[in-house]
Amino acid sequence: MNKIKIWSLMMLLSLSLWVGACSKNTTQAPPAPEQPQPAATQEVNLYFSDDQAMYLVAEKRSLPTEGADQKQLAAAVVNELIAGPKQAKLHATMPQGSKLLSLEIAGGLATVNLNQDFQSKHSGGSTGEIMTIYSLVNSLTDLQGIQQVQLLVEGQKLETLKGHLEISQPLTRNPDIIKK
Repeated sequence: MNKIKIWSLMMLLSLSLWVGACSKNTTQAPPAPEQPQPAATQEVNLYFSDDQAMYLVAEKRSLPTEGADQKQLAAAVVNELIAGPKQAKLHATMPQGSKLLSLEIAGGLATVNLNQDFQSKHSGGSTGEIMTIYSLVNSLTDLQGIQQVQLLVEGQKLETLKGHLEISQPLTRNPDIIKK
């Protein structure tokens, strides 16, 4: 009888091991390849001149914001304005050779410091000056937290860019110049 009990116990143990082994899924599906996460972007309005130089027209762009703070986003907006419009019907407002030297934001005021080419290579005229200044001001004040823009050239405040528009004080948004 001992042999029968031992034999039964061994059979029962073998059966339970066999059932346990069969119930496990030994073929594992390969892990799904990681999908790259889309880079974080923010849609912004960049204002460029229409073909009649009468109004500013918004051109929407998606700028990368991964790890960027407000200052870096504002600097990207200025650099995109300098690069010019992508739409053929719009016209650049920033003089060729313009470069952003620095940008600071404090208390809703963005202080934008541009190189000398911003002034010296500007074509002039009251309309051209208005288009240039408000292209910058309206584009930056579209960003959250910026209500005013102070323009500097080589770190200095100017009375005017080319003799037409007072820019020595911070400027606010001008919605009247934006084409509806």
